[in-house]
Amino acid sequence: MTNTTPTAPPTDTGLAGAAGKVAELAAESAAAADSDNRLSPAVAEALVSAGFARHFVGERWGGAAGVPGAVQDLTRALATVGTGCMSAAWCGGVYAAVARMCSHLPEEGQHELWADGPDVPLAGSFAPSGTVREVPGGWRVSGTWGFASGVDHAHWTMVGGAVPGPDGVPSLRHFVLPRSDYEVLDTWRNVGLRGTGSNSVLVDDAFVPAHRTFEHRSVLTGHTDPALPRALRVPHKLINGLFFVAPGIGAVEGALAAWTEWTANRVEIYGARSSSRPGVRLALSRAAASLDAARLLVERAAVEGDSADVDRELALRATRDYSTAVDLLLDAVNGLLRMSGARGQAQSSPVQRVWRDVHCMAGHAALQPDVNADGWAKHALGEE
Repeated sequence: MTNTTPTAPPTDTGLAGAAGKVAELAAESAAAADSDNRLSPAVAEALVSAGFARHFVGERWGGAAGVPGAVQDLTRALATVGTGCMSAAWCGGVYAAVARMCSHLPEEGQHELWADGPDVPLAGSFAPSGTVREVPGGWRVSGTWGFASGVDHAHWTMVGGAVPGPDGVPSLRHFVLPRSDYEVLDTWRNVGLRGTGSNSVLVDDAFVPAHRTFEHRSVLTGHTDPALPRALRVPHKLINGLFFVAPGIGAVEGALAAWTEWTANRVEIYGARSSSRPGVRLALSRAAASLDAARLLVERAAVEGDSADVDRELALRATRDYSTAVDLLLDAVNGLLRMSGARGQAQSSPVQRVWRDVHCMAGHAALQPDVNADGWAKHALGEE
C-alpha cells in the first residue's frame, strides 16, 4: 500500500520557537557537559521550561499532545537544540518519549505524575533488568538499570522488567518510580553523548503500585481510544526513531556550519588556503548533501507521524528511513573530520565532539539497520 504524505504545515505548539533559546544556552556549556558527563542544571531546567517534558502529555493534564503537528514540532525543536548541544537535545527527546510512554499508565498513575502540572522531567531505562515480582496491589522491584539519560535531573524514572505473559512467554513491563525510590549511580563514561548523563539507577526492593506500571505491548500498538490525541495513538515504532535521530540532524548542521567557517579561513602548512583543495570542497558538498537527504527522510516521517494513514508498511518504512538517515549523518561527519586534519581533532573542536556523538547515536537500538531496514525489506518481499 502506498501512503500519501500530507504537505499541510503543522500548527506551531511553541516548542520549536523556545528551542532556539535552549540551543544558545546549551551551546555555551556543551564542552562542560562533555567533560562533566551530564548537563548543567540550568540547561536541564531550560529543556523543561521550553516544553519538552509536557510535549506528549495529555491535554487533561495541561500537556500539548493534542496540538496538531506535535510530531513535526518536536522534530524541529530537537534539531534546533542539537545545533548547540546534541546531548541536550537527546535529553529533551527522552523527556518527551518517556512522557508519551507514561500516557499508558492507568489514570491514577497519570494523576500521580501530572496532577500538579505537565512539566515533569522523566528518565527511563527501557531494557528489562533486575528482578520484579508481583505482590498484592502491585510489584516489588530490585536491581540496577543502566543508560537512563538525564536521570540526574529527573523527578521520576521508568525501568523495565520481564514478567510472565498470558501465554507463558516473558513480556516487557514498565515500572515508574519516584526519585525517593532509587539511587543514581555515577556510571556514565562514554566516548560520545557524554552530556546526556546516562547513568544507572539502583532500586532496592521498592514497591510499585499497580497504577504505576504498564505493559510494553500497549506502547507498541498505541492507544486504541479514538478520543485520545493522534500523537498518543500511533504505533511506537512510527515515531520512536525521531527522538534520537533528530538531535543528530541538528548536531551535524551545527558542525557543518562551524567547519565551513573554520575552513574558509584555514591555511595549510604550505601557505595555501584549505578551501583551494578540491578534496576539501568535495567533502563540504557531500556533507551538506548527506545532511539535506537525512533531513528530508526524517521530516517526511514526522509529517506522516502527524497525519498519514497508518498501516504496517508505514511504520516499517519509517524505521527504515531513520536508520538510513543515520548512515547519511555518519557519512557527513566522517567526511568533515577526515578533512579537518590534526587541528580538527583537538578537544576544543566542535566537529570531533559531534563526530563522537553521532557515532554513539548510531548504536542506539531504535536506529540499527539490521533490525529496522531489514524489517521493511522482508515486508516488501512478502517474507514476513
